[in-house]
Amino acid sequence: MSGVRRIGLIVLVLATLAIAAAPDLITLPRPTDAVVVDRATLVVDGQPDAEVSLPHVVWPGVGSSTHARYHVDIASSALPEVDPALYVPLVNRRLVVQVDGATVYDSANHVVWTGLAIGTPLLVRLPLPAGRPSYRLTLVIEVGPFATPTYLSRLYLGRAGALAPAFKVREFVDIDLKAMSLAVQVLLGMAVLLAWFVRPRTALLSWLAVFMALTIVIDLAMFMGFHASFRAALPYVVALVPAWGLLAAILSLLLIGLPPSRLLLFGIVAISVVLLGCALVGTPVARMIGAGTAAVFLCIGALAATGIIAWGALWRGNVDARLMLAPAVLTSWFLVRDAYVATTLPADAFRLYSPHAGLLYVVGLTAVLVRRMADSFDRLDRSNEVLNARLAAREAELAALAKQERIEAARLVREQERGRLTRDLHDGISGHLVSIIALSERAEERPIEQAARDALNDLRLVIYSLDVGEDELPLALANFRERLEPQLQRLGVALDWSMANLPDVAGVTPGKALAVLRIVQEAITNALKHGPARRIGVRGGALADGSPAIAIDNDGRPFAADSRGRGLDNMRRRAELLGATLAFETLSCGTRVVVALPSRLPDLEN
Repeated sequence: MSGVRRIGLIVLVLATLAIAAAPDLITLPRPTDAVVVDRATLVVDGQPDAEVSLPHVVWPGVGSSTHARYHVDIASSALPEVDPALYVPLVNRRLVVQVDGATVYDSANHVVWTGLAIGTPLLVRLPLPAGRPSYRLTLVIEVGPFATPTYLSRLYLGRAGALAPAFKVREFVDIDLKAMSLAVQVLLGMAVLLAWFVRPRTALLSWLAVFMALTIVIDLAMFMGFHASFRAALPYVVALVPAWGLLAAILSLLLIGLPPSRLLLFGIVAISVVLLGCALVGTPVARMIGAGTAAVFLCIGALAATGIIAWGALWRGNVDARLMLAPAVLTSWFLVRDAYVATTLPADAFRLYSPHAGLLYVVGLTAVLVRRMADSFDRLDRSNEVLNARLAAREAELAALAKQERIEAARLVREQERGRLTRDLHDGISGHLVSIIALSERAEERPIEQAARDALNDLRLVIYSLDVGEDELPLALANFRERLEPQLQRLGVALDWSMANLPDVAGVTPGKALAVLRIVQEAITNALKHGPARRIGVRGGALADGSPAIAIDNDGRPFAADSRGRGLDNMRRRAELLGATLAFETLSCGTRVVVALPSRLPDLEN
């Protein structure tokens, strides 16, 4: 593990521990300039009056709904002369405040959020004593028909302005934060449901859609279930709470790539059906059994989900499990903590933090979805890059093929035109020259005959060079030898010809082959004219660097290499076009011309 990852892991662990311990380490402010009321007389229908300490808890019974009345006698001297008020830090039921039997406040007319998972702080303005030495303050709280206990905190009496700061902090922590948590969960749930409609066949997304839909329903019941309009549906929603914990276990298995067991699916259905039956019975005993079972299985499911995620994160190295580990641990911790708080009342204030943990769990799941979406985008980008590269390569291949096809088509056109030109020269001009030679022989016109023969030989050289293709320079030279040898024999000149050691020359075209033949022809012509030579040698071979070369030597009179003449200038020009070099060597008896060719002749069209 790298240093950065180790530091990140330490920070994550410390942050998780800080969040887990925050509810027990952070103390909310209390009013300083106020009278603390920690004793009251409890009056419950059918029971004797009792002096109780505040905070106080009334545990649910097996009877029907009733009301608990807390009486507090207040001396006028204990109240401020202006703007007296009552501050209740926490109450989890509907509260009616009465002064001397007259109702001055009813939370049903002012409080929106009231349910199983939320407690409400209240700030109630009280009437002035109006000359009375004291008056009786009565707090009426509904007890039952719910399975959760009724909780009333200590009371504070003082001026409204002095009580307001503590009230606002409590309201933000207990109401506003939980309301924001609910809103975020609803929004994220709607986003997941929308994503599921787009891709309903994805297993994780399908189960997550069910999980988020159930989360929204349960959260609404936990936050608003005590309202009269929702009260009838509350037991049925509580019956679905165990399904949330077991669904969390299923999601945990899917996150680490394991299929959920059919036993989990059966457990969700079986437990939900049994608890819905208890809710349908509707008796207090049935509701208490349903609520207790729901709480137990909720904690079991959350702990099982956390264990699966921890196993996937720590032993399997699953990335999604690592993202979910901290939210899962916090969710299980706060659920267990809330269960402990509920069973040890009133030792601890009835302030539940599992709704915040539910938000952390949903945010963790959203982070998993975002990571998977980002990973999908990365794979899509890489696939696009690969496809674009393949497309570019295919386009380049097609362009090369198209270019090759155009070149081949042009070559075929040139071949056809060359064939036509060859036939025309052979059948036309060549025939006329043969006729001229025949007439000159009859008329004994030797100069005309010789000129006609030279023209015919030159024309045949051009015609034969038109049939030369790639790597066919030796063939062109062989054809040239066949025409040259009879002419030299008539002149009494011996020809020593050998091309066996000539290396291959690439890039040969008719024009380039004709240029090479012209250079060899001009060297032989110079030997005949200026020699006069009696022996001419033409040999092909390789130079010291392996490049091909043709050497033409004769036994005639030597001539200077720097001499000027049209024939030598033409030889140099053609050699330059071919990328070749000419070397003239004076021998003891004669001259040698060496034509050094490149291994591949250049493109004359460029």
